[in-house]
Amino acid sequence: MTRNSTDSVVLDTTVIVKSILKPPKHLPPHVYRREVETRRKIHALLEILESQGYTVYFPRAGIIEVAAVLKRGGLSGQAIIGLVKSMEETFIIVGEDIVYSKAFEIALERAPSGFDTYFIALATATSSMLITDDKPMASHAKALGIKTILMRDNGLEQIRRKLTKQSK
Repeated sequence: MTRNSTDSVVLDTTVIVKSILKPPKHLPPHVYRREVETRRKIHALLEILESQGYTVYFPRAGIIEVAAVLKRGGLSGQAIIGLVKSMEETFIIVGEDIVYSKAFEIALERAPSGFDTYFIALATATSSMLITDDKPMASHAKALGIKTILMRDNGLEQIRRKLTKQSK
């Protein structure tokens, strides 16, 4: 099987967190609708990745970000520990020792946030597509030539087309 991009992806924290936490209802109506739709697309995305046999990479530093965001979102420590264990069983978790040099290089070149730098560096190091719902991260990644899907800017059919492997 071949496709137009790699058979691996790096998922950003936004994708993981939005798959778990429902958008708060206090958001302005247009933002709430967008976030509900993004969450629906993320659930479909995760099914596509599994059914298509994608390798999913995730930086170890990102686990700290996921834990902090989920804790602020109201999840219990026990629930977060369970999720992290599931991530460790499902994803290839990559330590800082593997991506540090590339992350430092990207930090000097583009100056994204610290956590974003690790995700971008991991996508570069593994020749993977980056999937995020973080617009600034997507912008930095695209400027570096990384294939990127910004969830909010893509319809479900576009996402499917970008990720569905085609037979030769």
